[in-house]
Amino acid sequence: MKNINYFQELSFHKFNTPEYVTIMDRFISQTIALGADTLHYEEADVDRLRQLHTQLQNNVARTTACPETIKLQALDVERSTLGQYIITSVRNSLSLPLAEKAAAATALYTVLKPYVGFYNQPAPQKTATIEGMLIDLNQESMQTYITALGLGNYIETLTLKNAQYKVILEQRTQARTANKAVDSATLRQEMDSLYKYITTVAFAHNVLTPSEEIDAYILTINAILSEANASYNQRTAKTEKNENPDSPENSDNTDNTENQESPTTPDSNDTSAEQ
Repeated sequence: MKNINYFQELSFHKFNTPEYVTIMDRFISQTIALGADTLHYEEADVDRLRQLHTQLQNNVARTTACPETIKLQALDVERSTLGQYIITSVRNSLSLPLAEKAAAATALYTVLKPYVGFYNQPAPQKTATIEGMLIDLNQESMQTYITALGLGNYIETLTLKNAQYKVILEQRTQARTANKAVDSATLRQEMDSLYKYITTVAFAHNVLTPSEEIDAYILTINAILSEANASYNQRTAKTEKNENPDSPENSDNTDNTENQESPTTPDSNDTSAEQ
């Protein structure tokens, strides 16, 4: 009876995306090198696997940062600083010796008091809060007080910065939607199915019409999987070691004797036994 080589059964789910990308890269290379005539796979299936592999590889290198985010961060600082300056200026003017300015500050602070600390809010909530503050400040009855304290330019600039923030936020949302990648889990699920189909077809043909080339291919793929598995075990072992530095495996046996608790007598005042 001829010895039959089987593809190693190994769950891919435990591998992180970079590890999985590497496994599939090597699998695709070996598969293409041997060819469809020998392994009896459909060219379209391997082409699809290559396409998915490229997408997954792009996901690994993809960054969520975008130019709009940098602009939004800068605008957020500017509008927070402007709004805080307006509120602080009004509050500091409450004690001015000039009656006209003190009265203006009193009237404005009544409107602004609910917005104290707005700059600590999350950005989306802050946008709405600033809009509410600007609506209150733009009331006709407030204009004389704003002029008296010289805050007109600051309020205009805050209005501009808040409007710019809203526009760029919308631009970022549209950019992210346009560039949205297929999530890695979905890609991997289809790649798993293609891997299983390609290897099953190769195995079936090797059983029906034994081939030294397919035998060698199976052994090569198994070797790739074994190396990946060994690398995974090494990585997870290091992680466990770093997360549990006090575990027996990580302790230095040469310190055990020195760290052992000394025997105590009933009369001893030594508290080491409580440690």
